[in-house]
Parts: sequence; C-alpha cells; structure tokens
Amino acid sequence: MLSVFTAGLSIREQRWCGMSAKLGTVLSGAFTIVATSMYLIFEEKHLQSGNCTEIKLQDPGINIIRQLIICWSFKIVAFVSSITFVISFLLLYSVYAQMLRGMVIYIIWIIFYEAVNIIIQVLTNTYSSIEMVRMMRWFGLVSRVVMHCYWMFFVITYTYMMYKSKSQGNILTYNRRTSAGSGKFLRRKSKIINFSRHYNQ
Repeated sequence: MLSVFTAGLSIREQRWCGMSAKLGTVLSGAFTIVATSMYLIFEEKHLQSGNCTEIKLQDPGINIIRQLIICWSFKIVAFVSSITFVISFLLLYSVYAQMLRGMVIYIIWIIFYEAVNIIIQVLTNTYSSIEMVRMMRWFGLVSRVVMHCYWMFFVITYTYMMYKSKSQGNILTYNRRTSAGSGKFLRRKSKIINFSRHYNQ
C-alpha cells in the first residue's frame, strides 16, 4: 500500500518545462479557447469574402464537392470551432472532476479539428489574391498545430496518470473487499466449528 502511494506521488511530482501534467492540461484547454477565438476573428474576413461564382469562373473544372466546401468554408469553421469551445471547457471541468472521458474526447476532437482546418486551408488558400495573406494563414495554422502538439503531450500524460491511478484504486478496492469477505467467511467457519464441538461435548 505504501509503495503504491509513493510511486503515485513520484509520478505526480514529475515536471516538464517547469510544469506538471495537470497544469499543462489546464493550460492546453485555455490555449485552445484563445487560439480558436483568434482563428475565427482572422478567418472571418478571408473565408466570408470568397464568392462562389468568382471561384467557378476562375476554375471552371472545379469539383462540385470542393466548390461546396469552399463556399461553406466559414460556416464549417464556425461550427467546428463552436464544438471546440465546448470541448475545451469540458477538458477544464474534467481536470477538476477527474473525468477520464472528457480528456479522451478532447484528444480525439483536437486531431479531427485540426484535420478539418488543414483541408479547408488547402482548398481555400489558392483563391486568396494577396500573397502575404496566404503566408500569414499558413503561418497561423502551422503555429497552432505545433502548439497543440506541444500541449497534447501534457494532456495525454495526465490522462495516462489518471487512468493508472484509477486502475490501482480499483485493484486496491477489490483486494480489500476480497480480504474482508474471506475474513467474514473464516469467522463464520470458526463459529460453526466451535458450536459443533460444544454440541458434541
């Protein structure tokens, strides 16, 4: 029991870049909220300014599905960003309530969220008329993806620590119940033996 507690304590005290896994997970949620807000503000002007008719004139052989994604690009970004806000707050609550499910959902969703953003960036960036805007959009996307990978290390580490801690707790609880049940069984058995001996005498 003491060795398990000591091992768990040593894991919790590990730090990376001066931060614990728990603090890094909280900062990951905060970073996602701020980065998503800035992304929406920046992309609102560039994605909404795209005219579907102009795009079709520039590229007559464009695929219909690709054209629909480009025309609806900002609506798609706004929708997935809204879900990202909710999941980021869920991550912060999961750290407070020690919920594994919320952390796993955050990890999966951020991967999906950035994949969607990369697809939209590839499809829409070619139609930007200003070279500087295209460079800034790529710089912003790459910077955010790199930072998400950095913060994801803390989230995955803390999720693993929580899972390991809960697994050890379940094993200890099971062992206590088993030992308590066996103790009750031995006490009952000894009472029966004593009673039978007293009755035979």
